[in-house]
Amino acid sequence: MDKNKIIKKLTEFIKIESVSTDKKRIGQILKAVDFIKSELKSLGFKIQIFEKKDFPPLIIAKKTISSQAKTLGFYAHYDVQPEDPVDKWLSQPFKLTEKNNRFYARGIADDKGHLFQIIQGAKNLIEKNELKNNLVFIFEGEEEIGSVHFEELIKKDKEIKKIDVFYIVDMGVKDKDTAQIFYGLRGIAEFELKVKVAENDMHSGVYGNLVYNPVQVIANLLTKIKSDKLKINIPGFYDDVVKVSKEEIEILKKTGPYEAKIYPSFDVNGIISGFTQEGIKTIIPSEAIVKFSTRLVPNQNYKKIEKIVVDFIKKNLPKEVKYEIKTFYGSNSFYTSFENEFVKKTAQILKKYFKNEVLYNRSGGSVAASEIIYRVYKKPVILIGFINPDSNLHAPNENFDKNLFFKGIEAIQSIMNLE
Repeated sequence: MDKNKIIKKLTEFIKIESVSTDKKRIGQILKAVDFIKSELKSLGFKIQIFEKKDFPPLIIAKKTISSQAKTLGFYAHYDVQPEDPVDKWLSQPFKLTEKNNRFYARGIADDKGHLFQIIQGAKNLIEKNELKNNLVFIFEGEEEIGSVHFEELIKKDKEIKKIDVFYIVDMGVKDKDTAQIFYGLRGIAEFELKVKVAENDMHSGVYGNLVYNPVQVIANLLTKIKSDKLKINIPGFYDDVVKVSKEEIEILKKTGPYEAKIYPSFDVNGIISGFTQEGIKTIIPSEAIVKFSTRLVPNQNYKKIEKIVVDFIKKNLPKEVKYEIKTFYGSNSFYTSFENEFVKKTAQILKKYFKNEVLYNRSGGSVAASEIIYRVYKKPVILIGFINPDSNLHAPNENFDKNLFFKGIEAIQSIMNLE
């Protein structure tokens, strides 16, 4: 494996600013698609592109060895988060930079590095004529915007149902010596609330105590919703939550703090109001906006949660204020058994590359495609990945340990040939 050649090609891929949340960069999204197509075409993959107008396409690529062989599916996403705040980066976000045996760049860990590992693993096998199983690559460009069209688009390929096992490669290791297999993810529902009390900002000395302050209104509401770090006070929020067994908690304890993985959460993502950059502006702002999200656990339905959250907000806002509530994308949680032959075989393979026993884990994050694939195709879905715990996902100085990156290529290569 020529590591210098791999790094050079990886640099080309990372340079493409495939930010799905930025409609102005749709050209960069399409450039990433062309890069992937070119790499796969050179390896003899049959490539299909499924798309909705003005949205990132779904790439499905197939390499068939034999009708008698197993068919393995590998999912990753080529879209990335925005790079802001740029001033917090120690290197250029879209320039692959190597420092202290780590790669730094936007998307290197989430998830373009993993996608590249998948392609490189296949390349190593195909060029040596050693590939034993059929491969189907499912590369998405909408993961960072909620996989809004993923289910619709993947259903257009009628052969996906022939896949024996799906690998979602978008996770990480516990440490450099300990690989993990994930069997659960939380779901998500996202909201935006705008509270408006006037057409213009008002002098606080004149209007103080006379009108509602939208920031205070939002603060009071948030306190009603969640009064401490854990308890959510919205009636009905916990009705469908499945209790986690003591046995499972013991398994999860081996992976570190588990509370964020098994309990629902309510998180304020930001408040926007009439603030100035410096000093104090003595006003009552005319409006304020809060963005927040809920993370959901098995058996909670994000549509049902959306409704009870919105209903609670409507009932608990002062009648005198105007408001507007928006809901964004959502997804249900993913949860599956890790007691099947493919999980066992995968764990055996990973153990060859990592010193310690493989851990079974759940994540507090969300990958909507996992739940969709599992629900639609009812086949084993195994979540793996090779990023380090301090990879700074969605943050400045996103990084991927260099040793883990190359070890991951070898491990994926071995998984592709599992018996």
